This record gives sequence, structure tokens and C-alpha cells, in this order.
Amino acid sequence: MENVKALLNTSVADAKSSLECQLRSNPHLALSDAQLALDFMDSQDATGAAHKSRRAMLLTIVNKARKELSH
Repeated sequence: MENVKALLNTSVADAKSSLECQLRSNPHLALSDAQLALDFMDSQDATGAAHKSRRAMLLTIVNKARKELSH
């Protein structure tokens, strides 16, 4: 859960960089962390421009991880 808190409490660019690095080394963990962050945002009903870009980035990471894991 600490990874998820860090993803939500840092800039979108930093979170993206961290997740992309994680995606290369451990796609399962990247998928899990990105999905948990999305679920948390949904449970908090997060809205706004910053959240919109964070949500889009997290969805991109989820999709990339699923694609990586399907191979």
C-alpha cells in the first residue's frame, strides 16, 4: 500500500516514471500498484484536471502491463 500512496502523493510525471521502471522489471507489481491506485481514486471519487491526467497515466500502465503479461 505504501507504493500506492507514493504514486498518489507525487507528481504525475514522477509516478509515471516509477511505474514505467517497475513495468520493465516487474510487470505484475506495476499492474497491481496501478490498479490499486485507480481503485483508491475511484473510491475517493477523485475529480479534477490533475486527477484526470493521473487516471489516464494509470490506465496506460495497466494496459501496458496486461499486454506484457499476455506474451
